[in-house]
Amino acid sequence: MRVGIVVVGVAVALGGCAAADQSASPVTSLETQLTRKRFVVLPRPPGQAVEDDVAAVVTELEAARRRGALIEQVLEPPRRPDLDDAVSGGIQSRNLGRAIGR
Repeated sequence: MRVGIVVVGVAVALGGCAAADQSASPVTSLETQLTRKRFVVLPRPPGQAVEDDVAAVVTELEAARRRGALIEQVLEPPRRPDLDDAVSGGIQSRNLGRAIGR
């Protein structure tokens, strides 16, 4: 009886090893077919749609360029605070006083 149990146990163990070997088999052709990339070829857009898109982009770019030019005209670059009229006038009058000899 014990021999029968041992034989059945060995058969089950060997059957499990064989099943594990089959599951670890190399990639099958079906798996290769499933992982292939499929390239999608879209239909060519009509010429009028392309021309409309180009016209819209050109309009947007032109508007952005005009907006940038307007902003540059309106905004004055910041002046240095140490070159204010009062400061530069004071420096000039001090140099004038030194030149005259006061």
